[in-house]
Amino acid sequence: MQRFLIIAIVFILFLSSPFSTQAQSEITIDQMQVKIWPEYDQPTVLVINNIFLSGDVKFPARMNINIPVAAGTPHSVAVRELDGQLYLLDYEMITVGEWNQLTFTTPFAELWIEYYDPSLTINEDIRTFEFQWMGEYFVKSLSLEVQQPVSASNMTFKESMGVARVGNDGLTYFSRDVGELKANTKISLNLQYSKNDNTLSSSVAIPVQPVTPLNDETSQGQTSFTQILPFIIAGIGLVLLVFGVFWFMSRQKENLPASRNRHSTSRRVSRQESDSIFCHRCGRRADSGDVFCRACGTKLKAEE
Repeated sequence: MQRFLIIAIVFILFLSSPFSTQAQSEITIDQMQVKIWPEYDQPTVLVINNIFLSGDVKFPARMNINIPVAAGTPHSVAVRELDGQLYLLDYEMITVGEWNQLTFTTPFAELWIEYYDPSLTINEDIRTFEFQWMGEYFVKSLSLEVQQPVSASNMTFKESMGVARVGNDGLTYFSRDVGELKANTKISLNLQYSKNDNTLSSSVAIPVQPVTPLNDETSQGQTSFTQILPFIIAGIGLVLLVFGVFWFMSRQKENLPASRNRHSTSRRVSRQESDSIFCHRCGRRADSGDVFCRACGTKLKAEE
């Protein structure tokens, strides 16, 4: 029984171990998609970082992501959980040089980080912006996407961004596959376009982004997997414990009566054998109260 309880405790600890912060080696980003959308729903530049961590990363993972100081606090730092929904993560932020460093712990591989960069320069009808990013992790595949504002024209880039295409929302997009990016490598993208009004793209395009991840208020009535998993583990542990106690008690009930029957039977047989009288001539056992042997007629000797 003790061995069973030890195994149950070890099993419970094994299931709950992923929720403790694990020391881990280097983090690798498998894919990173950066979306740069000038004047989308604010007169600034919306930047969306969709990050997919490598399959060999151990979770929960503690990591740092940089955003420009000019952006201030991010619009959202979120993780996509098993139910497909985005949930806000708690984070810490410190300023390191020209970057605001966001530090957080993620339980899953897909991250969604949004911020608004006010560094869009407006000079009459000409508008320019420089995107910069530098991370401390190796990126296996980096891609950039730029959305041209709804009433803009003549969008050009200092770097190559490929041929323009029209998206499902009716807006024009430019994209570029950067490929691998070593850790602590800074990249830049300089863009320019003409625009003579302040129309925001979200006011006329089919609204698809930015997203609003769920928090404690917006997720009311919905439960994430990480929220219910501790209760599942506790339930499994309780079931195992109750089963162990029930099994132990049933074994005790089975063993105790059997032991008593063996001892009482032994004493009864022994007493019956000691009270019997046998004929000294033919050896037949006589019944209680007999004076003569029923077999040979010999007078029985009285018990001394």
